[in-house]
Amino acid sequence: MIRVSNIEKFATHDGPGIRTTVFLKGCPLHCPWCANPETWKMEPTLLHDERKCVQCKTCMYMCAQEAISFPFQWDIDKCIYCKKCEDACLQDAISFVGKDIEIDEVIKEVLKDKDYFDQSNGGVTISGGEPFMQFDAFLELVKQCKENGLHVAVETTGNYSLDKLEQALPYIDLFLMDLKHLDAKKLKDVTGANLDLILNNFRYLAKYCPNKVIVRMPVIPRFNDDICEEVIKFCAVLKLAEVNLLPFHTMGKNKWNQMQKKFKYDQDSMMDRDILNPYMDIGKKWGVKVKIGG
Repeated sequence: MIRVSNIEKFATHDGPGIRTTVFLKGCPLHCPWCANPETWKMEPTLLHDERKCVQCKTCMYMCAQEAISFPFQWDIDKCIYCKKCEDACLQDAISFVGKDIEIDEVIKEVLKDKDYFDQSNGGVTISGGEPFMQFDAFLELVKQCKENGLHVAVETTGNYSLDKLEQALPYIDLFLMDLKHLDAKKLKDVTGANLDLILNNFRYLAKYCPNKVIVRMPVIPRFNDDICEEVIKFCAVLKLAEVNLLPFHTMGKNKWNQMQKKFKYDQDSMMDRDILNPYMDIGKKWGVKVKIGG
């Protein structure tokens, strides 16, 4: 059994070719720009879409735990995840994200599109959250993917112990691994990540399988938008051939609102990709392929 937040078909930005992306629940980080904040906690997460809500309060009346109040608030400490509120909402304004699925069922769903994978050199991408948070289930999932002849990519923070990476490595064809900052304190303060763990994992991959790694850097206003060249140099030193600079976007804003959380970057607009184009030439200087976007 593995806890999944979503399975996305025909993804084209999560690795090569046409892919199915399996989003898992659980993440050790809390990045304030995250596009998938509903994946952070292992427990199911309630999303409330105020655009659909007609304030009928049926959900509140159905909740024996008194976990819902109006103006709409969800008390996670009272909730027992019975989902009666979700079932009662005729407007589909309430949804819970996160359900346990048998690994065999996940594989069966992924294999429905194997012909597309084969024709496009695609495959399956395991994302999150952080897939390594559900390590035993994640490991079994990628093993079964390989047994079924699938190309396996993983989108990962790199924020876990090296022994887990060593165990998973034989079953992963491509690591799409984040490098959000090179300042340990700033990274820890803003995201909760441990830079030592991340750098240890990068060095290990660079030593044993550099061709399996694409470094990904989300470029975030006032956080790391001034260190792109440093990250490119880091890749050059480790002889990692490619870095993707991911322009800041606000596509996760609605999810923050639906979770009744304040989105820190509410006043920021989408980053113009052209701003990052000069880094492609800088990458050439250092022998690193720089791609803007995933």
